[in-house]
Amino acid sequence: MKKHALIVLAMTGLACMLPASSIAQNVSTGGTNPNVIVILADDLGYGDLGCYGGTKIKTPNIDRLAAQGVRFTDFYVPAAICTPSRAALMTGRYPIRNGLTGLLWPHSKDGIDAGELTIAELLKTRGYATGLIGKWHLGHQPQHLPMRHGFDEWFGMPWPNDQDQRHPLAKILKQDWPPLPLYRDAKIVEQPVELDSLTQRYTQECIRFIETHKDKPFFLYYASHAPHTYLAASKDFRGKSAGGLFCDMVEELDWSVGQITQALNKHGLDRKTLVFFSNDNGAALKTPHQGPAWEGSDALFHPDGSYGSNAPLRGGKQATFEGGVRVPAIAWGPGVRAGQVERRPAIIMDLLPTIAAAAGADLPKDRVLDGENLMPVLAGTGHRHGQEFFFFTGQKITGIRSGKWKLKIEPPSKAATAAQDAVLLFDLEQDVGEGNDLAAENPQIATELLRKVDEFRKSLGTIPPAKK
Repeated sequence: MKKHALIVLAMTGLACMLPASSIAQNVSTGGTNPNVIVILADDLGYGDLGCYGGTKIKTPNIDRLAAQGVRFTDFYVPAAICTPSRAALMTGRYPIRNGLTGLLWPHSKDGIDAGELTIAELLKTRGYATGLIGKWHLGHQPQHLPMRHGFDEWFGMPWPNDQDQRHPLAKILKQDWPPLPLYRDAKIVEQPVELDSLTQRYTQECIRFIETHKDKPFFLYYASHAPHTYLAASKDFRGKSAGGLFCDMVEELDWSVGQITQALNKHGLDRKTLVFFSNDNGAALKTPHQGPAWEGSDALFHPDGSYGSNAPLRGGKQATFEGGVRVPAIAWGPGVRAGQVERRPAIIMDLLPTIAAAAGADLPKDRVLDGENLMPVLAGTGHRHGQEFFFFTGQKITGIRSGKWKLKIEPPSKAATAAQDAVLLFDLEQDVGEGNDLAAENPQIATELLRKVDEFRKSLGTIPPAKK
């Protein structure tokens, strides 16, 4: 196979960046197989980073990453919640194809199917050591855990920070949820998880993994819990930012990825490193209480009232406006154009074929993949051919991006059961904040996009039931 650079596909916050001189290194330097590191943040806002216009949180390391690499302005996830986005990342497929369309809970019995091919399983065919540090959220029954889906080791949580007995939904759903568990491989080693120190411990585990496997190809997926609620930070970062605990948490994550970068430098891996940085969905926004069971939840989830920002986008987590599904994404490393802004859309499913191309792995021919190889985009030698993306709320398509146009499909309220879906049409080149609905002025475009939605839905064939 062709020689490639070490790949660190770092999805959310690679800090302590490498020297600019390393950017000029040819992609073919290094061994026959690239290493791969994916770093994924949890509920980070589009507007929380300096390189995306944020001013409240200090993210100099991530900003340096953007300045020395390719920053995507229009990078998407297919749904605005955790489980579907992570399924899309791991499989390169729209979650509607495998039923992972909704949030999995501590009482869930379902998870990722054995027949799905993950990035870890793909790289195992190339002789990679594989490790997950952090949140999985693709099922916690034994058959669904990372160890059954290509990972040699795991240190992390099966679900998010807030899914424990204190969550208001535990009462609403009448579920006796357990305290948050922390796993090492298939065994619980701590319960409940001590969240304040978790980023510190995850960082140590990432460095240990790199040092252990530095002499052979490895895949490290670092799925941080930050800055998802419950908000928590170590004593070194708590109260140190200018914006409250949420911002403390982001700044600690920035430190964490910096430590990882330093480890790569220390072991001479820096000149073989491609970095790709993103997030699972937009930041959660403050919402009205949802009945008596939710009273006091703001104080529980956001004790100091600090929240993330998706500016200048509309909406946030759980909605398929841009603020929910457009996320930060930065690529950096040898063979990547330096200091460039990529304005053509891409999506998180692209990571699997991109990693496969860099590692010389064959893509499966027995299933539909929805992602495309972004290596030509990163090198400036080509572009992503497909420019249509579909967005989902559960198993319903509630949005489509086609070129500059975005059609948002709004289901009727529960009180209006006989009403038709409403459609909103936006020109994202002129109106990134989705404030000016152009559907009435452009009925032909709205109709054509609805036709494409219907055509894509039909192309799926029999849709598997939603995992619960």
